[in-house]
Amino acid sequence: MRPVDGPARTAGRILILAVVWAVLSVVLGVAGVLVPAPPAWLLWPAGVGAAGTAAYASLVAAAAAGESVARRFWQRLAASVGLLTAGTAGHALATTLAGHPTPMNPFSAVCYLSSVAGIAYAMVRLPHPPRSWRASLAIYLDIAVVGVAAALVTTHFLWSFPVPGVPGAPGGPPPAPDGPQMPGLAAGLTLIVLITAVTAVVAVIRVGITGAGPVHGPVLWYLAPLGLLAPISWLIYPATKDHPHLSVTAIVMVPLGLLFALAARSQIRYGGLPPRTVSARWVRRWSRISVVPYAAVALTVGMLISVTLHLGFLPPGLAGGSIVLITLVVIRQIAVLSDNTDLMERLEEQANHDDLTGLPNRRMFAATLQARTAPAVVAVGDLDGFGTLNDRLGDERGDALLRAAAARITETFGPDAIVARLLGDEFGVLIDGDQEQLGERLVRAFRLPLQVDGHDLLVTATVGVAAGRDAVVPDLLRRAELALKAAKRAGANRYTEHTAAMDSTAQHDADLAAALRRGLDMGEFRLAYQPIVELPGGRITGVEALVRWHPADGAPVSPAEFIPVAEQTGLILDLGLWVIETACADASRWQLRHGKDAPRVNINVSARQLLDPDLPDQVASAIARYRLDPDKITLEITETAVFGGGAALSTVHDLRALGVGVALDDFGTGQSSLTLLRTCPVTTLKVDKSFIDELNGTAEQEAIATSLSTIATTLGLRAVAEGVETEAQAARLEALGYRYAQGYFFAKPGPAALIDAALEAAPVID
Repeated sequence: MRPVDGPARTAGRILILAVVWAVLSVVLGVAGVLVPAPPAWLLWPAGVGAAGTAAYASLVAAAAAGESVARRFWQRLAASVGLLTAGTAGHALATTLAGHPTPMNPFSAVCYLSSVAGIAYAMVRLPHPPRSWRASLAIYLDIAVVGVAAALVTTHFLWSFPVPGVPGAPGGPPPAPDGPQMPGLAAGLTLIVLITAVTAVVAVIRVGITGAGPVHGPVLWYLAPLGLLAPISWLIYPATKDHPHLSVTAIVMVPLGLLFALAARSQIRYGGLPPRTVSARWVRRWSRISVVPYAAVALTVGMLISVTLHLGFLPPGLAGGSIVLITLVVIRQIAVLSDNTDLMERLEEQANHDDLTGLPNRRMFAATLQARTAPAVVAVGDLDGFGTLNDRLGDERGDALLRAAAARITETFGPDAIVARLLGDEFGVLIDGDQEQLGERLVRAFRLPLQVDGHDLLVTATVGVAAGRDAVVPDLLRRAELALKAAKRAGANRYTEHTAAMDSTAQHDADLAAALRRGLDMGEFRLAYQPIVELPGGRITGVEALVRWHPADGAPVSPAEFIPVAEQTGLILDLGLWVIETACADASRWQLRHGKDAPRVNINVSARQLLDPDLPDQVASAIARYRLDPDKITLEITETAVFGGGAALSTVHDLRALGVGVALDDFGTGQSSLTLLRTCPVTTLKVDKSFIDELNGTAEQEAIATSLSTIATTLGLRAVAEGVETEAQAARLEALGYRYAQGYFFAKPGPAALIDAALEAAPVID
């Protein structure tokens, strides 16, 4: 938010006034050189006006500053520049009354000295962000280095150049015959130079390193050159002393007015923006490797070399200062080395430990195993259903659950065990010796609920265990994770120990995954379609797309073998997309040929695909590209894939919103929750073959099949009986109210051409 226009316009006018004083000073200075015997006070009005402009600019900035700290800063500057203006006016009055250039009188000297001291005080009093004692020590050492370097350079400057305008001072004009020498004024002018130099250094440090707080950063960059004005006046004095009207004090007041006008304008223009802060990266860089002190040291070393070459020796004062400077640099380097050592230790700690739980991480766990040969047992446990819980509870409570699980495992196995967080919700336990009950103990550790934010959460764990000695120990983590995968395939809340057969299975799965990738690239997959028929006539109303793999260099691979591997490796996403594209292409052809009598195409979607946020867009794109009626596509999902809700269930809702059907496959064999029929936008129930096999038996055996038909009818869902193999089963299903069925009794899966032929032929398939 910008400040109001009033102060901003005023700041602009002040800048214009400062420019006017500068132009007037240049014009009058040039004119005085060209005109014989110009008055000595010629430049003083512009000098006094520029100083007054600087004071007014400070007052305007103070009035516009919103922060109390910034307002006090500008008020202190206004008071300091007011003293400067008073000293300049006194000096100008003395020159005007005398009719010739006069040296700095005591009143002006006190005003000048008080002014630069006040500006330095305003700089120092700016607040800085909180720092650790190490960071503060580093900054103080750097300031000391810069200060000593500046002192050496300034001292050499003072000894090498005359004190301008002070009678009797070294290099200055000779004293009046009847006037006293004025060493006090020379000392005062020297002190002014020193303080202005310190002020410039403080300004640079404030804005570049520690931060300017609520004062806008560029303000201090505009004010920092003020420290150069006094030395500049010394440098230009020899060139102006032959022109009485060219007072160096009046000359340097003009850039002072410009700098204050620019600073005030910057503060006012950006007064409504957040305070400028220095990023943590720059603070860290300053605390370790800052360029400023080294630049100051380099400048000082260059000056010392120059003095030594010029004089043939190094004066004692400069030699002593260089020793102090070297000492400070050595101390600073020791501090840097100490900081770097601590940093390396912290980095080592962070690299080997988990930030959330504080446990060793996978890197440290694996390194520990690599260094061991004594008998050891490793257990790798995974929290069952953690992803679903995390979605329900939120990330904050999910993190709290992980910390509680870490504490439970650590408490269970004690200090002799190494407990690590390996992955998101996967923990590892390493125990020396032969602990046969390690897996059971880890599973049992989660029999009691975990306390999370005052609530009891019951979480189970599935565990894989591996034991060994000597050269086998470094491989125990891999073996335990193989056992964990085997345990997960068998269910949850259990443990499995590693066997040699798991290694061969893992190698087989790896080879199969590579072959799967090649098969996708080489087009080795085909779709087979199994009809879904209407009872009792047997008219084809739909087909289920089933993927088949015929490698070019081998026998066909069963889906029961390659589908699990595709899901584990993530290749199911690419394979599933290919199935969607191919099935939609065939559905489009059937729709074009048979119109409203074209069969619905059921496409199986895995749990892994439901977690892919791109799935709804992929389905929508395929339907649009092939100009399909969405009602001609039904996506088959399993109960377990959506039972936990979360992202998978959200994806199903997005798919249903496209107009496609949603079928629960193998209903009754998974979670079998009737609540799922309310939360999941299902259109079809596919009753599992295991219930169909019990038909024509007792009433108890048929009870589930009968109930599922009634539930589907009541909820307005299509019920499809799977695995129908006999005529008697088909007849009984019709009697129980089923209107749709599929199975070998009607037709085996076959290529799309067989479906074409069946659709063109009689409606009943025998």
